[in-house]
Amino acid sequence: MQDDEVSRPAFRLQLNPSLGLPLYRQIIDGIKELIAVGTLRPGDQLPSIRELSAQLRINPASAVKAYSELRHEDVIDSDQGRGTFVRGGAKPVEQSRADLLHHALDGVIARGRTLGFSDEELMGAFQARVRLGKKSARRQA
Repeated sequence: MQDDEVSRPAFRLQLNPSLGLPLYRQIIDGIKELIAVGTLRPGDQLPSIRELSAQLRINPASAVKAYSELRHEDVIDSDQGRGTFVRGGAKPVEQSRADLLHHALDGVIARGRTLGFSDEELMGAFQARVRLGKKSARRQA
């Protein structure tokens, strides 16, 4: 790779319109998660607004809003004419795996309540899914 070439990792974000979480928020959370787990690293180039919108089949306004908030949070930098990049420094990495999990659970809880489930029903469903996951993992091992 030459000095003027930029690292552009292949990654895919998965959006779920039925989650009850705005698509731009899902993009923000997805990019932060990819940074937290090391899939995206400081200096990596992100897709352009147009590319991201086409890839995710979303309105470009959602991608613009997501990138705008990520810039405001010092997670990414945009360089006119060069592109959008994961920002160096510790701030994006400060979001721990536990924070990501809590945020994901908050979304599931909100969606469950919207569907009319009680907190007890949600806890029972969560415990059942965890047990099912353990059984499945043992079978695969």
